Amino acid sequence: MLSLSLSLSETSPAEWKYISEGGATVVFSYQGPNHPVLTGKVLRLRKTPRAREGNGTPGDPDPHPITDEFTVEFQQKVISPRVYGNTWLQAFSAYHEPSRPLERRTISMIDISRRTGVLALDLIGGVSCAVEVKPKWGFLPNPIHLSQESRPIKTRNCRTCMYARLKQTEGKNAAMHYCPLDLFSGSRKRLEYALKGLWDSWVQSNGSINNLRVFSHGKIVRPNDGLTFQAWSRESFSLPPDAALTSIKSRFIDSLLPEFLHTSLLNHISTLQRSLDSLDCEGFAKLVELTRIESAGLGDNRDVNPLDADSMQPTMEDWVSFVDIFLSPEHQKNSSFKPSNLRYHTLAYLLSATFKDCSLIITLRPRSAHEESSSIKVIDLDFKSVNKIPGWFNLDEKIVKVYANIHAGMRKECIEGNSESEYDSCPTSTRAG
Repeated sequence: MLSLSLSLSETSPAEWKYISEGGATVVFSYQGPNHPVLTGKVLRLRKTPRAREGNGTPGDPDPHPITDEFTVEFQQKVISPRVYGNTWLQAFSAYHEPSRPLERRTISMIDISRRTGVLALDLIGGVSCAVEVKPKWGFLPNPIHLSQESRPIKTRNCRTCMYARLKQTEGKNAAMHYCPLDLFSGSRKRLEYALKGLWDSWVQSNGSINNLRVFSHGKIVRPNDGLTFQAWSRESFSLPPDAALTSIKSRFIDSLLPEFLHTSLLNHISTLQRSLDSLDCEGFAKLVELTRIESAGLGDNRDVNPLDADSMQPTMEDWVSFVDIFLSPEHQKNSSFKPSNLRYHTLAYLLSATFKDCSLIITLRPRSAHEESSSIKVIDLDFKSVNKIPGWFNLDEKIVKVYANIHAGMRKECIEGNSESEYDSCPTSTRAG
């Protein structure tokens, strides 16, 4: 890890370009004069909830925030520049606020109380086509800790597809045509289904889903962008300006398919997700409750929260120790279902969540009209806070409850492994959503 002390106040806000944002951070690309550190880099700044109506201050800060320094050390692949004072950050935020999507601006803002940001390599700025795919959950859960009500649902329907249905019922855009188990399958046919599903959902939502994002020279591309979309398809795939959407879709999928077929990253990610989440959300919640009951029986406060952030938020030393145990032949001793192993399962679940929420960046660099050169990287490997766990428990219950109300004949079945037999006799529409 390279750690630098750098005053960003020496740069102008106009030398940075808004790229994109997620739930917790906003990303900007450096566009200023050549700089030995900043050129070819992106700056990631954390967000905070916008002030409630009638309140002139930002939303309540997280009592146990994840610092950018911790994020850098956690990933060990980025540079952390220090921002001296928040005057520059206030000006930076005001300058770039109009560039952010309206739906994002209404609920969050750049956290100007922060004194650090994260500087990382710009993987999308210098290429005509960079694609971000967020695969999400690549496995079905172990049924051993599932309830009788959820078992027949969770063992046949992946969490991502069920969550997409919940979003749809709430009027939100969701990748209804995409199942991550197809992407993780290793099967050429199913990978093609997955990429088609991502494309179709991307087009229908005008690029607002977070499972697929397309960039051209650092600028996000949307299907309804007109000239920008045409320029992207022409430069990336050597297609004419009047190329049909079906032709662009075909070239897009043909360009990405070999990358997913030839990478081992998806298999590694799925394996880590599954092995770290051995209990499922339900089993983990049961273990937390069992730990609380046992603590009460030993005379401790019955109302004590076993996941209290003050005591359970992992330090870097905790993470190093956990990884050593997880990778050792003796890890089974620590992974059994008993209260004494709650700490182990907490860190395992948090780390699994990191891999469930990571993204893949595929950069396509045309060599000629018929040949592409590309690369694939993993990003967004951020540490997840223990504060999120109660919300995950509630969301899990809500997702299953909504999906249980769907008639069994209307539910799609998600297939683990590389089997293609179910896909030969099943039309795409019955698999999507």
